[in-house]
Amino acid sequence: MLRRIVSVLPGSPASRHRISPGDILLRINEEPVLDEIDYQALTARRYVKLTLSNPEGEVRDVKLVKSLETALGLQFDDSLIGNPRTCGNNCVFCFVQQMPQGLRPSLYLKDDDWRLSLLMGNYITLTNVGPNEFERIIRRRASPLYISVHATDMALREQMMGNRHASGLMERLQRLKDEGLSFHSQLVLCPGLNDGPVLRRSLHDLLALAPAALSVAVVPVGLTRHREGLPPIRPYTQEEALEVLAICTAFQETALESIGTRFAFVADEFYSLAGSPIPPDEAYENYAQLENGVGMLRRFETELAAAALEAAPAKPAAAQFRVLLPCGTALAPYLTSWLDRYLPSHIEAEIVPIRNDFFGETVTVSGLIVGQDLIAQLADRQADAVLICEIMLNSERTVFLDDLRPQDVAERLGIPVRVFPNQGGAFLSALNALGCTEPKDEKPT
Repeated sequence: MLRRIVSVLPGSPASRHRISPGDILLRINEEPVLDEIDYQALTARRYVKLTLSNPEGEVRDVKLVKSLETALGLQFDDSLIGNPRTCGNNCVFCFVQQMPQGLRPSLYLKDDDWRLSLLMGNYITLTNVGPNEFERIIRRRASPLYISVHATDMALREQMMGNRHASGLMERLQRLKDEGLSFHSQLVLCPGLNDGPVLRRSLHDLLALAPAALSVAVVPVGLTRHREGLPPIRPYTQEEALEVLAICTAFQETALESIGTRFAFVADEFYSLAGSPIPPDEAYENYAQLENGVGMLRRFETELAAAALEAAPAKPAAAQFRVLLPCGTALAPYLTSWLDRYLPSHIEAEIVPIRNDFFGETVTVSGLIVGQDLIAQLADRQADAVLICEIMLNSERTVFLDDLRPQDVAERLGIPVRVFPNQGGAFLSALNALGCTEPKDEKPT
């Protein structure tokens, strides 16, 4: 593919070789550049040969020498990723298919792109990767990838994912291991479908692929109330959640003894469903599956405790500052326990477990709370501020999933809304600042 250069970083290897905006990149080291993966792989070398065309169509080769870590310094007129590859599966547990109508289009996009897995840690299934593209994964040394396994029984995986291409995964995982590449994995569990003996087999099959297999997350299926026409799946009961924890705990002991790591890590939701204590910090090792909702509660509390030890005494406030702390119903018991120990003395906090009317009461996590549920359930409460975690918002911290903004919530409630980063220390800092050091901007947010 042809890539037009729009800017060249001053002082970069490209600028020193008189590469200019308007030049067109044809090839690198005699290979076409399909995307960002190709570009990064082909330029991460000491000796690089670029084949370029100027605006007049004259072709030339530029050979340069650079250190391995030095970027060429080129920017192009379009994204080197382009449109992400989308999912061709029909999973029985697909969350996107359970979204209500009328939301912004981006929320219905089901990406399943190995390039985004490598660059951003997105989970993929590999069902839309043909033989040639899989060879490119090998050739480009794409590692680590993040792969949704769900079951190592390939007939069951095909059934769960509604895709005949789902049954070839274990051969591909073995190939990744043989080629010296690595991957993280996840098992999304559905009651009575891929738990119990199937879960035991999946864990041990993946363990056999270590050290290429780095970790596996065990996550409960997410169910909303918008499942009309979809396969019948129910939430986990407390007894079933306890059984999943028992299976995984026994497996962790085996893995720790055999390869020196617990290898399998269970999502926080399972501990909440089971009513079980969250494991200690060391049980999560390097928190490899944190973005999958695994260990978030433990890390948050660990950060909170450390920040409390280091925090300077808060400036005395003239009066108690009243704050509302809305959160998912699963988090509320843990947050209550934390505030019993760490709440600043000048703060009067009310924890408000938010019932998820938008997605349904089976959705209990804070990250899926929407603005309209906050407005409805905080409407009759009085406070000086509402403090919410950034995980309720998009990556720019501008909108909830229902497209309401924090300032919309603030205006409807008549109470300022403050947003804090998803870190224990940041949470304590935000609490300490309330009523002591008011921001100069007196807008609601």
